[in-house]
Amino acid sequence: MGPEVYMKARDRAILCLCYDRNMLQVRQMLLEHFGFTVLPTSSVEEAEQIAGSRCPDMLLMDNSYPGIDFQEIAKQVKRACPGVITVLLSPYYYGFRRGSDGAIDHFVTQDDSPDQLISQLQGLLGAESGQDGTPARPI
Repeated sequence: MGPEVYMKARDRAILCLCYDRNMLQVRQMLLEHFGFTVLPTSSVEEAEQIAGSRCPDMLLMDNSYPGIDFQEIAKQVKRACPGVITVLLSPYYYGFRRGSDGAIDHFVTQDDSPDQLISQLQGLLGAESGQDGTPARPI
């Protein structure tokens, strides 16, 4: 990815919800490296508070969080921030997609490389992903 990728992510805020604090820190570093503003949390309650006070462009959730209803979290965040894009990271892409009631906008597999993840997120946020200006691959 070329240097223009960094500039395209500027001023894009991603609310990142992940149960595993180590993985949350890794994702935060990756996203910040590419110029995103990251609002990290491992707490569902805090995610809802952040969304209520500062509407992010995207809610990125990791399905490793035990015992939570991702659909309900997405709905609550969308109530506070109607334009937010909701994304679920999951190794179980197809199972979640079939069970979705529309509150989660996109599903991204955890097996994707960091470059693929960034490309997909930028595509969802309307940024071009490649050095040659090609759009991000669809999710």
